[in-house]
Amino acid sequence: MKVDGNRDGLLYIGLNQDHSCFACGDEVGVRIFNCDPVKQLQCQNFNHGIGHVEMLFRCCYLALVGGGSNPTWDTTRVVVWEDQMQRPVCEIELSSPVLSVKLKRDRIVVATLQEVYVYTLDHTPVLLLCYSTSVNPAGLVELCTTTSLLAFPGVDQGQVSLVSIAEDAQSQMRMIPAHTGPLAILTLNMQGTMLATASDKGTLIRIFDTQTCLLLYELRRGTNKAHISSVAFNRLSNLLCVTSDTKTLHIFSLDGKSKSRSVTKHTLSHALPSVCCFGNDENTVIVISSSGYYFKIRWNDKGETFKEEQFKFMLLSDD
Repeated sequence: MKVDGNRDGLLYIGLNQDHSCFACGDEVGVRIFNCDPVKQLQCQNFNHGIGHVEMLFRCCYLALVGGGSNPTWDTTRVVVWEDQMQRPVCEIELSSPVLSVKLKRDRIVVATLQEVYVYTLDHTPVLLLCYSTSVNPAGLVELCTTTSLLAFPGVDQGQVSLVSIAEDAQSQMRMIPAHTGPLAILTLNMQGTMLATASDKGTLIRIFDTQTCLLLYELRRGTNKAHISSVAFNRLSNLLCVTSDTKTLHIFSLDGKSKSRSVTKHTLSHALPSVCCFGNDENTVIVISSSGYYFKIRWNDKGETFKEEQFKFMLLSDD
């Protein structure tokens, strides 16, 4: 998630593939945190800005893109950084700014304003595939690391394209007409069997079966327009958490009913975009705000919520 106007110089917040860590890019470099319990794991100072950080689970590879007022690299370049050796292991240069990057152990996926590129992940990346998209200013793209399923905006507004990028896969594309308006978010569950989407209106979240492309759930976040900044499934894919710029965290139960309201919601102290995921403990959600705050929210069987932790994660150190 791109961060705008943070007084701490924060430029980007993103989760790794299993939600065990989150990474931050700022005006001087990269910081990596364990998610639950929260703890800073490493800090890499480049003395220049990093506008996008993509982790590869918890291993030492990071895909980095320059950003901020004084970028480390040009924003058209992706650099795969090996943290133990403290050096780049490969680079990809594009003709337009990189908006997001996804990593798998053998693939790099790069999104620009109207294209998605798939490369091999090795010392000399090779372009394998290129797909056109509708205008995609957020760089929306999702890569399932367990099935090699790739999801990205289709060429038509509100449409999602699904394709497998495995070496032995047939490249037949499936299309989901998810919304009539522009997409604001798309998220795959960890198994790659379900896709959650929302439009720029932000009132409904729709969940589709990635094999049949059929609508499974239609979840109402609210009736007023909002910018949904994060959607995440839990590991069992029977719960979904949603954050937006309206100070609310919504938690939905995916219990087989095609339409549902949230089973509980929590009002946050900051009405700013944030990243969310489920914690290690049952009935907990982690929220990482673009204001630089970390929240841990717990709820009980009655749907009552309370804030278990809140503090400024940018003040943490790795000692």
